[in-house]
Amino acid sequence: MKSLHVIVPLVLALGGACHRAPVPAPPPTSSTMSDMPGMSGTDASQTDSSVAIDRAEAARLGISFARATPHAVRPVVRAVGVLRYPDPSLVDVNTRVSGWVEHLYVAFVGAPVTAGEPLLAFYSPDLVAAQQEILVARRLHDDTLAAAARRRLALWDVPPDQIDSVLARDSVSRTLILRAPRSGEVIEKLVVQGQAVKAGDNLFRLADRRTLWLDLAVFEQDLRSVAMGTPVRIHVDAFPAREFRGRVSFLDPMLNAATRTLTARVVVDNQGGELRPGMYATGELAAAARPVLTVPLEAVLPTGTRNLVFVNRGDGRFVPREVAVGQRSDSLVEIVSGLKPGDEVVATATFLFDSESNLAAALKGLMLQMGMGLDMGGMRMPPAGKRDSMPGMNVTPGAHP
Repeated sequence: MKSLHVIVPLVLALGGACHRAPVPAPPPTSSTMSDMPGMSGTDASQTDSSVAIDRAEAARLGISFARATPHAVRPVVRAVGVLRYPDPSLVDVNTRVSGWVEHLYVAFVGAPVTAGEPLLAFYSPDLVAAQQEILVARRLHDDTLAAAARRRLALWDVPPDQIDSVLARDSVSRTLILRAPRSGEVIEKLVVQGQAVKAGDNLFRLADRRTLWLDLAVFEQDLRSVAMGTPVRIHVDAFPAREFRGRVSFLDPMLNAATRTLTARVVVDNQGGELRPGMYATGELAAAARPVLTVPLEAVLPTGTRNLVFVNRGDGRFVPREVAVGQRSDSLVEIVSGLKPGDEVVATATFLFDSESNLAAALKGLMLQMGMGLDMGGMRMPPAGKRDSMPGMNVTPGAHP
């Protein structure tokens, strides 16, 4: 604004004026700061931080105004997270008896498997003995012994079809096949061919990624906009043109004390398999709209410790006022306190008003230190031929040596 180019040199002129002889006040017909285009000066009846502006000049400079009005705001919370396998899709493959791995059918991590597909051939003396017991019981026509041996094999997770195969062949099988309990992919392989394993040792871990979980870290101040079932739009860097969708299915009951965030779990459909666990993703959570008092987003000037808006105090001058803000949308911000419906505020270029307001406050402090008072109305244009080194400005100091 044009007055910014005048106020700064004015501070320098004030210092020199204090050491010169008093200059008689010029006639009241001289020009004052209020005559400057776009911005007027400050006098004793005005607050030290208020700013006046000409509306026509403001329009030329691109400054706009708005009123605080109730709107139904749909806050959008943005959070980042990591995709991972859902816990229900994880399954461990292990044995319930000790033995040795005779042959591996799946030899590497990441291999796709289908339910019932062979994973490894396993030899165990206990399994061989149980098979022999079934065959002996059948030859002796001892149904009780046969049923006990069959139940023992079933408790060791030997499938019924393999038990029936032993009876059909009437011979013992040296190895039994360990099969995939579900479809998916191998995400952990903890065994090699020929390895001796004990009962309970995990051999494989399988998972299915047709559905994934996205764990979003939601900041504490955004929690009131997040609830179960909140729809989420998801973007990943690998597919910048794609948008995936999901809904919040779980909210962690505890806040992370270190990051001050809460985990919001989103279920993401991944039937096509494009998404992969471990990918970073950005989620936009769109909460339900609710009516609140709002102003344009650019009307609020954050200073680091507080939020300011410049409000028309009723006489055309704008004063800074501290406000408490709430949720934000893409263009509006909620005003929790500090404004009432109908208040007019500066909607754009608030940083210019902040600069002008701070300069006015600093100028008042300098004038008080030099004993000059606040009568900026005395700053008038000097008569021709008596202007000092600062063209267009003359200062009438107070009565002091």
